[in-house]
Amino acid sequence: MVSNVSFALLDAAVIAGRGEDPIVGRRTHARLLEEVAALGGALKYLGVDRGSPVVVDLEDDDDAVVAALAVARIGGILTTVDTPDAPVLVVSAGSALSGEGRVRLVRGESVTEPDADWEVLIRAGRTDPAATELLDPDSAYSPDRSVAEQLELLAGTSAPYDAGELRGLLGV
Repeated sequence: MVSNVSFALLDAAVIAGRGEDPIVGRRTHARLLEEVAALGGALKYLGVDRGSPVVVDLEDDDDAVVAALAVARIGGILTTVDTPDAPVLVVSAGSALSGEGRVRLVRGESVTEPDADWEVLIRAGRTDPAATELLDPDSAYSPDRSVAEQLELLAGTSAPYDAGELRGLLGV
């Protein structure tokens, strides 16, 4: 059994020759893999390691899918509830969550310091994309599910997905 949600949804499809098949809307497995690996690289740079919680509070379904899979890719724990031990908050520009000494990675217009800009970090992450962390199936995917439980949930579905549907399946 594959023990990483990002690998199961993206890398496995690309390896099997389905890289140009759509996974979310018109976005292909290969294209989404590129974005997820780039964001994963940026999150690692910002201090997210295996087992680190990452708070995701994004309005856009596509962005939430990218963030959830990037967190899963590097072995972080995806949460939508603010927790003080999360080193990074991935938020929309209008989010009420404050960084309070933590990094806020902001998706939206007019990002000001000390917040980090999603677009800038995605470009930077492309220079050092994140490899997939192989996780113990009992590792936490989120506060509510293990990696194995999340993979089992996804196993009963198949691409292409509507972005809102995949967001719901990923729990973000």
